[in-house]
Amino acid sequence: MTRCAICSRPLPADTDLHACAPCLDQLRGMLAEIPRHLPLLALLLAPTAGVRTPGASAPTGRAHSPMPLRLDVVTLLGPGHAVQLPDPTGDQDPTVPIRPLLSGWASYIASQYPTVHRDPHGTVHIAPGTTPRSRFGAGPAAWCHWLAAYLPFAASHDWIGDMYRQIDHLVRLLRSKTDRPPTRTPRNAPCPACEAFGLVSTEGEQLITCEACGHRLTPAAYREHSAAVLPPLTRLAVLFLDDRDTARKAS
Repeated sequence: MTRCAICSRPLPADTDLHACAPCLDQLRGMLAEIPRHLPLLALLLAPTAGVRTPGASAPTGRAHSPMPLRLDVVTLLGPGHAVQLPDPTGDQDPTVPIRPLLSGWASYIASQYPTVHRDPHGTVHIAPGTTPRSRFGAGPAAWCHWLAAYLPFAASHDWIGDMYRQIDHLVRLLRSKTDRPPTRTPRNAPCPACEAFGLVSTEGEQLITCEACGHRLTPAAYREHSAAVLPPLTRLAVLFLDDRDTARKAS
């Protein structure tokens, strides 16, 4: 039995993928989320003096001037390597910057993606790709768009699990810096699997997820489900409120 390389869920027997649809949807959502953090990181480059609360003691001063930039943010936005380099002294920041991580995965996927060309004699040749190119530029947002477009190909390889974990680590790190988690919107209809009112839409993700049982719905499936269950539930709610008002007046 083949299992998802990300969450270990069993996969259909006839699939050639190594990742399930919900995990790919989450990865696609994370790639869409990364560009939203970039302007917030730019605002965080300069260290802030902080807010002094009323009644607090006066600052005692510094022995030296503060750094002109936040090094943790500079590390994320700056150049670097897609993999961690040897650090025998242990004094290096192990964080892989945003652009090298994304472009590094794009380069790896491009090296695995087969390209087809025909020589002058008409013979078709299939060979690995070379250098990835994005028509949107070479910044982090462009590579996020490129990676999202190649997710179906990436999902056909078992290294999709490594890609997911590295992108997930980056997104969690960005959220911790910018305090900007994705917007979550509760849905009105109950979950068709567990009947709990736990269905939530997450910004950047296509699927609607139940926070109680983990069941997932496509937008089309949710619209069909809500159209079937919400009218009866609304009528029940109206009857309940009418009965409560009648009982209150009688008392």
